Amino acid sequence: MKKMRLVSLFTGIVLLLLTFSCQKEAGYEVTIPEGQQRVRIRLSDNPVSFDAVNVDIQRVEVLVVPDSCRSGRGNDDEDDDDDDNDCDHDHDGDDDHHGYRCAVWDTLDIRAGIYNLLDLTNGADTLLASGFTVSGSIKKIRLTLGTNNSVVVDSVSYPLMLWSGFNRVTIKVRGEDIDEITPGDLQVWLDFDAGRSIVRVTNNRFVLKPFLRIWLPAQTASIKGKILPDAAQAVVSAIANGDTLIAIPDDDNGRFKIRGLRGTSAVVYINATAGGYQDTTLTAVPLQRGQDTDIGTIQLHN
Repeated sequence: MKKMRLVSLFTGIVLLLLTFSCQKEAGYEVTIPEGQQRVRIRLSDNPVSFDAVNVDIQRVEVLVVPDSCRSGRGNDDEDDDDDDNDCDHDHDGDDDHHGYRCAVWDTLDIRAGIYNLLDLTNGADTLLASGFTVSGSIKKIRLTLGTNNSVVVDSVSYPLMLWSGFNRVTIKVRGEDIDEITPGDLQVWLDFDAGRSIVRVTNNRFVLKPFLRIWLPAQTASIKGKILPDAAQAVVSAIANGDTLIAIPDDDNGRFKIRGLRGTSAVVYINATAGGYQDTTLTAVPLQRGQDTDIGTIQLHN
């Protein structure tokens, strides 16, 4: 079996501009029409012990409460209850606004098709969707999945069935989930955790129940470093604030990076899975919001 790989996160960038303006991107002017906002969403993940995790993504939408609807109180101004799992799973055909009285779903432009989550490793992400929506408050992000999902184990591909036939997953967006870079310029990062999303029912049967979370680089910390030798096939785990995130060092240089850590310190476990190498534990690794903590090069011994 090939080594587990890290995919750190399915990330989203949301740009909210309430008046006509222009922005530069990739060397050309991007015009934001008056009364609209531009939304961009980026994707990555957490590791699993498969050769590939192929997810069929067909549509990405955002639920927006227009600015014109926010003068009064009611469901549109209320926050959702604090829930560890911010994902709701919907059957195809359900199209309610999840309690938001005058909210609207806007569809973003995407390259619909299959994405191998394991192509994104050690802190990488990729642009998944972008487009214009009505100007307002982003409350939810919704993904619609197709049926061409699969996992590859020991070079053999197996279908990845949708859990109970649910083909859509909705992620809550709270006020604290949004990073305001400049007035009217907001960003949201979304993490698709494949490790918690795939259920192995039997040896040859797998089920996909998507688990996603939102995190902000400015409000969380990262740990990076280098683990040698590659023959140890190490797995790096960081435990902070009751949460565990995992990384697999790169095959070429042993480097790894774990993002989205909360709290002021972490315990880092380096588990050797091959070659008789000894495990290593680092305690009280300091964390600082918005910063990388570099643990340097860790040489494992047998």
